[in-house]
Amino acid sequence: MGVRLYGRDIGNGSLVTLSRGFQRALGDRLEGFVAIDRRGGSEENDAPPGALASDGIFVADLNQVRLMTIGARHERHWVQVTPNSTHIPPQQLHAVVQLPEPRVLSCSPWGTRVILRALQEMGFEGAPSPLPWSAVAVHRDKRVPVLTVRHGITGIVPSEPYLERTRLEYQQGRFTVVHFSTSIGERKGTLELVQAWEALQHKPEWQRAQLLLVLDVLARSALEERLHFRPSPNVIFVPRMKASPEDMALLLCRCHLLAAPSRGEGFGLLPLEARACGVPVLATVTTGHGAGHVVGRGVVAVPQETELRPIDDGPGALAPALDPAVIAAGLQYARDCWLQLHTDATADSAAVREEWSWERQLAPLVQALEESWP
Repeated sequence: MGVRLYGRDIGNGSLVTLSRGFQRALGDRLEGFVAIDRRGGSEENDAPPGALASDGIFVADLNQVRLMTIGARHERHWVQVTPNSTHIPPQQLHAVVQLPEPRVLSCSPWGTRVILRALQEMGFEGAPSPLPWSAVAVHRDKRVPVLTVRHGITGIVPSEPYLERTRLEYQQGRFTVVHFSTSIGERKGTLELVQAWEALQHKPEWQRAQLLLVLDVLARSALEERLHFRPSPNVIFVPRMKASPEDMALLLCRCHLLAAPSRGEGFGLLPLEARACGVPVLATVTTGHGAGHVVGRGVVAVPQETELRPIDDGPGALAPALDPAVIAAGLQYARDCWLQLHTDATADSAAVREEWSWERQLAPLVQALEESWP
């Protein structure tokens, strides 16, 4: 009967990336795509909710998950749940488990553990799972499988002319760091990154450096409210743009370093995209970043405290703390050792693109669909 995918198709945020990645991996199994943000009908592959697809997969905002049941007769409902911290809004998860034959998709083993803890708080108990990195939660006559399937990338190809220009700029003493955020919360580590940047400005070699903060309007407003000082002139705010994977690759190749010191991260595709371009990355490796995509050559790890502390990601949310001094040390190391980091990242970029393709990463989901797991 096939699969009907519910997702977003406007903009260039993570939910849009998910929609396109799942479409690519599902291929001929995809019976139709329901564009949540357009309500369907504006492109050839758009479809209204409903139809007879045996499986519905939801990768949009969880507040809209009930759209899967409008006129639909899906036998199974697969829903992507991506916690950024230890907090999952109870009403959202409750809406998921109330779907007929629900299955939860998590993009990291860490996220799976958070989801299971939330289900346990709702009265569910764990049960053995037939697949690795997965679990089944049981409550009375309700079974909720949680399947871990990591995210992937597509269309990210490095531009050698742009990389050559970036190498030349480094030899000339320039150094460009780029950071992205669409979050009004603390979890992206944007404030700590700016504080770390300011701590380096007394050093001569940082006078010709630039920090590009690619933020949407709300993220920039939230950062400016938290800042108690005016950033240095070489901190440049860049409006969040709508970019294709090809455009994103060109932007990344014009920068020396991607900074992603997230305090809490659901998964974080940008470090993976940078690595696929041969661009070094500075990143934390906890929470969703612990899925494995920010571990390898060309990555500067930012240690976080092991103790979880409160974060503005919902009532009771916790995430590891982040020290700006540690970020500053990582930035300095990245600049001092950039040529080697870039050489290593470039050498591994093809392998990163192959390993982290959507088709490869979603293969467990495709298998589970075929076997109607569990």
